[in-house]
Amino acid sequence: MNNSDLIFIAFSIITLINVARAVSSLRCLLYHMRDIDPLLYQRVNGRVFFNTEGNYTKQMQLFHYIRRNEHLQHFDEYFIYRCSKVKRIFTLSSYLVVCNILLIPTLMFLDF
Repeated sequence: MNNSDLIFIAFSIITLINVARAVSSLRCLLYHMRDIDPLLYQRVNGRVFFNTEGNYTKQMQLFHYIRRNEHLQHFDEYFIYRCSKVKRIFTLSSYLVVCNILLIPTLMFLDF
């Protein structure tokens, strides 16, 4: 096992941990959303959000709600904090996944 393999494995583990954090954070947001804002919870179909019968367009509504910073006008401070945390973690995870995808061919090309 050479250095490029170790770099790739370490970076992949970090990426997987951050993706798991993002999913966990989203689950926590949906759990609190059910109590704090039941209308939004119903609008994004929170009950079946992670199931196979979850509606993709409703999942994208939550994505756009957070991406457009509409949560900043919400009345509950904890909900704003949770949405901001989900946004930060998903941004970090997305960057890590893209870097990981770009890292594979680079390491293969350089062949440390």
